[in-house]
Amino acid sequence: MSRPDQCGFIFSLDAALAVVIVMLALAGVARVGTLGFYESYGYLRLERYANDAMEALYNVGALDENGNLTTAYDNIRWLLDNGQTAQAELTAENWLIRIFPNDLYFKLVVGDENSPLLDNVFPEYGNDDAWVAAFENAEEFGVAQRVWVVGSEFVPAKLYVWRWPRP
Repeated sequence: MSRPDQCGFIFSLDAALAVVIVMLALAGVARVGTLGFYESYGYLRLERYANDAMEALYNVGALDENGNLTTAYDNIRWLLDNGQTAQAELTAENWLIRIFPNDLYFKLVVGDENSPLLDNVFPEYGNDDAWVAAFENAEEFGVAQRVWVVGSEFVPAKLYVWRWPRP
């Protein structure tokens, strides 16, 4: 091979290596860009959803006959004050189902973890054992906590949010 042929070969090899490096870089960027919404933010995104939903319970509700807003929180608290735990559970589930996207799951616990006032609040009424198992098998979840006044006591209210698994 003469000298001019060797220069052409080296320039071609250099260009081919540059193309390979650019393709690898583009493949890496494309992979990062296609990460799912939840995979890229993880538990932080779930925690924000939990906090937003807990805050929404204070702001959403229904108007009574006098035009006053009865919030979901007030309604759930009133039902718990009057011993209507099943109705409070159903009301909380209905409001949280409206608040959360379909691919997120939740568990609301009102009261002490060992003896809660309200514990079986999941995305579906009934089938609590399957939802408890799904909650216990969740890989990552977010938690929001507030203090509610039920009766004359201050009780903790925790809202757990997870993405997978679903029962």
